[in-house]
Amino acid sequence: DFQIWVGIYKRFGKGPLLNPPKVTGDFRLNLVKWKQENLASISETCIHFGYRSPGSVYQWECLYNKQGPQALLRLRRGRKPKNGQTTRRESRQASSAPKTEPSLTKRKLIVKDTTRCLKKIDSLEKASKKELAQVIYDLKAKYLLKDLIDALPISMSTYQYWQNRFEHPDEDEEELKAVIKGLFNYYQAEYGVREV
Repeated sequence: DFQIWVGIYKRFGKGPLLNPPKVTGDFRLNLVKWKQENLASISETCIHFGYRSPGSVYQWECLYNKQGPQALLRLRRGRKPKNGQTTRRESRQASSAPKTEPSLTKRKLIVKDTTRCLKKIDSLEKASKKELAQVIYDLKAKYLLKDLIDALPISMSTYQYWQNRFEHPDEDEEELKAVIKGLFNYYQAEYGVREV
């Protein structure tokens, strides 16, 4: 915490330390998106935004990865009640709004769209984690990330690993791919995998 405070002071002066930035849904969303796009640590993110609470940043990122950006926009300030008790506002919202659990039909739609994307594979069990992660990456605009993870045989951590690889490919790996393609084309596609 002390290093974060020193970093904020160096970047902004004492202003954000005495008057922290106002936390809104947009602030949370921008903070998490910036962190993931720049592959920044929690400390670097706190310093960049002049925000002193690394624990909140961690929780927001977990929430964003599990439930998507809407979860950060809906998040309310304050502590959760102890012993599982609900507040008046929560009980009013629960009685007025229908429950939004992922339905069986939604799960079937996700599986159907996934198998459509994986044309060459007979079943989801035969698909590699990389292929499943690519499908989730493509279908994220259509479904909630949480629903996709629940419906498909892949964990959140595995998906995050592959998402990072898709967004930031290794330069050495790209160079090696170019060399292999060059050899394949040079020999006019006569050699197979082992020979190349």
